[in-house]
Amino acid sequence: MVWTEITMIALLLLLAYIYLGYPLLLCLLARLIPTTHRTDDGFLPTVTLVISAYNEKGVIRAKLENSLALDYPQERLSILVVSDCSSDGTDTEVLSFSDKGVKLMRAEERRGKTSAINTALACVDSEMVVFSDANAIYDATAIRRLVRHFVDPSIGYVVGCARYVEETVSAAGGSESTYWDLEVMLKRWESRLSSVVGGDGAIYAIRRSLYEPLKEEDINDFVNPLQIVAKGYRGVFDEEAWCVERPAGEFHKEFSRKVRIVNRSFSGFLRVPRAANPMVTGAFAWQLVSHKLLRWFSPCFLGLFFVFLVLNRLLYSASLTGEVLLTLTAMGAFISMLGALLNRFWRVPLPLLLPYYFVLVNTASALGVFYRLLGRTIVTWSTVREGEAAPPPAPLLPRLALLCVAVLLVVTASGVALDEDALGAAAILLMLLLVHTFVGYQLLLLPLSRLSRRKPARDESYTPMVTLLVVAYNEAKVIEKKLLNSLELEYPSDRLRILVASDGSKDGTDEIVSRFLDRGVELISFPGNRGKISALNDAMRQINSDIVVLSDANVYYMPNAIRKLVRNFADPEVGAVSGRVVLINDSLSYSAAEKSYYSIEHLIQELEGSLGALIGADGAMYAIRRQLFTPPSPDTILDDLVIAMGIARQGHLVMHEKEALGFEENLLEIVGEFRRKVRIIAGGYQCLLRGDVIPRLSQPLLMFCFTSHKLLRWVSGYLLVALVGVLVQIQLRHSSSKYALVLAALLVALVLALLVQLFPRMKSLKIASLCHYFYMLMAASLLGGYRGVTGRQKVTWRGGTA
Repeated sequence: MVWTEITMIALLLLLAYIYLGYPLLLCLLARLIPTTHRTDDGFLPTVTLVISAYNEKGVIRAKLENSLALDYPQERLSILVVSDCSSDGTDTEVLSFSDKGVKLMRAEERRGKTSAINTALACVDSEMVVFSDANAIYDATAIRRLVRHFVDPSIGYVVGCARYVEETVSAAGGSESTYWDLEVMLKRWESRLSSVVGGDGAIYAIRRSLYEPLKEEDINDFVNPLQIVAKGYRGVFDEEAWCVERPAGEFHKEFSRKVRIVNRSFSGFLRVPRAANPMVTGAFAWQLVSHKLLRWFSPCFLGLFFVFLVLNRLLYSASLTGEVLLTLTAMGAFISMLGALLNRFWRVPLPLLLPYYFVLVNTASALGVFYRLLGRTIVTWSTVREGEAAPPPAPLLPRLALLCVAVLLVVTASGVALDEDALGAAAILLMLLLVHTFVGYQLLLLPLSRLSRRKPARDESYTPMVTLLVVAYNEAKVIEKKLLNSLELEYPSDRLRILVASDGSKDGTDEIVSRFLDRGVELISFPGNRGKISALNDAMRQINSDIVVLSDANVYYMPNAIRKLVRNFADPEVGAVSGRVVLINDSLSYSAAEKSYYSIEHLIQELEGSLGALIGADGAMYAIRRQLFTPPSPDTILDDLVIAMGIARQGHLVMHEKEALGFEENLLEIVGEFRRKVRIIAGGYQCLLRGDVIPRLSQPLLMFCFTSHKLLRWVSGYLLVALVGVLVQIQLRHSSSKYALVLAALLVALVLALLVQLFPRMKSLKIASLCHYFYMLMAASLLGGYRGVTGRQKVTWRGGTA
């Protein structure tokens, strides 16, 4: 307990130092021991103004007009626009200013801002270089004020002051302005004491002779200043050299920008470690670590502090200080969540939004650092402007975190009115639902399937007319192999029609299919890409066979697969039959966990199929009676579920044929698999909201299977968060040892999952891999539910490898 409290106090003091202690100490030292340097307003060296641009057509003309009007001798000022392979007409706009001396340098391919600047600086021979963004409008005297400092030979770079202005007031803009005001104070004091930490891409100047070519992943306005300081020069801040630019305008756009900045800045810090050596850079090393490094890692410190705070409360008797801190943490989370939610509908006071902005900035820092630790550095960039729609690298991460906090707070708040027995009953109910979802359901299906008297009358000689329909979009890589596989199927050729519906493919898919026309393959080529469901619906209108087998282009059938599927249709009550598609994923890092998951899934499908109550079908291989097909809505996400459940709702059996085998290679690593599951769960919520997959009240068995197999799995993430909330509430109020074990087990599993995410080699430990896969499913449930309810899941083309 003593060491836990010491750790908590240490973390609290560290956080206090980062956000309060460093600014106060910096201010004091800057006043006590300032470092001065010479300036000369008459110093007019040759200058090149380098403007970085990528798709800046909307602002580049105003920027160039502003640059040409600067109060600096024209013969000593060159204007160079560096276009990172812009594709929106930016370059054409710049060329229209060529008669006024503006030069354009266009990158041959888009390789990022730093790469473009490297190419441009190789052709610059002026004494000074001023770097600017395309949307930064300079004060007329800005360049004069920047270069006046270079009269002192100790100055290597000068940073100007960017001021944020908005055409329309927004919450994000107000929060960013408040944040930037604090940054300006730090820059002012850092400059007075030693050197300002980093530059500002909107307005900063360097000596041309001090520029070193950077790596593509470097952020030039941070790495280059570090290199300059490491050489023994200073960097100063001039508040009178100012420009104005618009903030992103929306929280998710500001989040995107900060993820990119932190990610590349942390990468730059690792590139120039000498800058953090006090023996080399003196006080600047302290400023760099305090201002940047510790702040980037502050989300980790916050998370650890909260974990120790909760553990201290769970394991030991509560102290007044601990209760106050826990209450303040919960209040901060609640205010942050409240501000975020209210901001979607009304303009709320800035103090209510600042906690949310604080959470946003720290989440962005955590994500930026996390990406870099995984070896990923964001190289290319897209500037976000007010009013523009530009999705961030991970736009829903902070919302997902807030959603978890919201559920926890609701559960915790509701627990206040419950006694110990009621809380225990809630915990047991939630645990039973989760256990039933992942373990208990299949155990219940075993006796049900044996007691069932309804067995379909299979007939191996039953060979109705069958159409094998493959809906494809840009499947040139696999379509030839798919057609060769289809032509080898053991089914009477005069009773099997192979039809490919190409949804506006542009990669040569149609040409490849055309080579098989003389072998009986048919092609319907739709002129434009409208989406899988539209192509499927139109193709079905041209099919009149008894049975239709729907397949993905990258799934290859065993020779007897269609025979095994259609033999079930000898029973007139059977309306749909799903095959068994085996995923080949031995090369994937999570293959062992996925195989365990799908072995359970295949068992459930087999048992449900034996009852005639299979929930949904495998879109890669399933057969239906043509007359029972109901066209899904064109924006449907889960067409296989909607089609199969539509047949089941008509009173027909939906079977599973385990002997109808197909094989599909799964090349999606864990991130891709996560996105796929998010999409599936979002599609499930879409179906729920529309009501087109919910069994009828007269179908109790189908309702039980649907609830157990699909509904509970879709909401499992929320059940888990609610369970954690109830368990925490029990420990805070009643300190129950038996529930503490459950909570501890969940936390240990979460730690193992996070360790696997950070150290992928741990996936070789099966228990850790299973924990990682389980929490991936839970996260997919949370995010999929959010996207499904809000309609934010894109109805992207799905089928085969597209």
